[in-house]
Amino acid sequence: MITKASSQAFATLAALLVALCLLVSWGAFHGARALETTRFVPGQIVVGLAPGANIKELNLRGYGLTVQESFLDQANTDVYLLKITDGMSVTSKLTAVLGSPLIAYAERNYIADAPEAAGRHRAFPAEDATPTTGNYSRNGAYADTALNLTAAQQISKGAGTRVAVLDTGAQLTHPALKANFAGVPRYDFVDGDTDPSEPTLSKNKERRAQEVVGHGTHVAGIVDLVAPRAEIMPLRVLDRAGYGTTFHIAEAVAYAEANGADVINLSLGTPSWSRLLRDKVDAAIGSGVVVVAAAGNHGSLQPQYPASNGPPPLSVAGETDGLLAVTSVDAAERKSDFANWGKWVDIVAPGEEILSTYPVSRYAYWSGTSMASPFVAGEAALIQSADGPLAPGGVEDRIRSGARCVNQKNELQYTGMLGSGHADVDASLRGIEGPHCTSLVGL
Repeated sequence: MITKASSQAFATLAALLVALCLLVSWGAFHGARALETTRFVPGQIVVGLAPGANIKELNLRGYGLTVQESFLDQANTDVYLLKITDGMSVTSKLTAVLGSPLIAYAERNYIADAPEAAGRHRAFPAEDATPTTGNYSRNGAYADTALNLTAAQQISKGAGTRVAVLDTGAQLTHPALKANFAGVPRYDFVDGDTDPSEPTLSKNKERRAQEVVGHGTHVAGIVDLVAPRAEIMPLRVLDRAGYGTTFHIAEAVAYAEANGADVINLSLGTPSWSRLLRDKVDAAIGSGVVVVAAAGNHGSLQPQYPASNGPPPLSVAGETDGLLAVTSVDAAERKSDFANWGKWVDIVAPGEEILSTYPVSRYAYWSGTSMASPFVAGEAALIQSADGPLAPGGVEDRIRSGARCVNQKNELQYTGMLGSGHADVDASLRGIEGPHCTSLVGL
């Protein structure tokens, strides 16, 4: 396998350059900030081969291309990351290779990020506080009844399930998490090795302000809070600044599927739809894996991928497709100011000042849809542990059916835009059907 270390270092630098130089504005809606809808790594393209084709049959030198990476999982020999060697543009290369009958599709290697990247949200130390099912936010803002975790764990704690967390890595030695990580397959798709540990926090205050180190540890801790007996598979796909590529994320999704994941949590996203990423998400779901993804922190209707089922303009949630797009609500069960919304959202969960694990061996508060997503991933693990194996669509149906209405008073623009409502973990485990919010709520 071709080494990834040098290519990822280039990709990280490119992410910062592209974020500044290749911005395409999306019209603001209710004050939402403009979104970067085309961010990709210069000098690279991703290709999927046609059935039966072999990469050696493609005249790469003639196209001014060379293989930069192939998937770690050799079952996926039809997908390649190619490097442009003749200085031509990405657009011209895509046009050229799509003329070959050996190519099923070709696309840019898009840049994804943690919704909390680029300084949008920060983690705050939690002093001596440690999370419990009844105290998982600052000052206990969310009541135990917000998710009904205590009651749910009387039924299931997730034993026998495996949740893959694709993120910035994790502190593998954190006292609250090391039992969840023990003996579970792991990989670092950023550096190309088997140690997905989070990098150390920068000692420079200015640099640290631009990092999201600890993000993966925090997300893994929320999975553990909901499903403490579940195994957690740490897969590092985002660098210390919170950026990664759709090629590596898709590769990690395939790895998780091949290594026994029951649930995949993706607290990351991109506004650019990727055929490769969608194919691998679909393949995982087809193999019985529930996929849960954050809806994003742009305060926007703009779909994020892979949370939205796409491709554009298809952006309506599929109620039993096994993919759950999760957005955030506050303790009053109103949509968080930063949280995305739309008909492509499936469910909402707590996402403000959530208390969870953080390096090194401590705890912190963090806000974002990244924090809401693992609550639902943990919920899926509990359902699979108690009643599995259920098909991913069946798990999604249980989660959505047990949801309750959210508070939309004075926020009527969100009606029908927050999926089935607020996750209720206990109701989903007991098969209790929540209220169906077919009318305007809170009037």
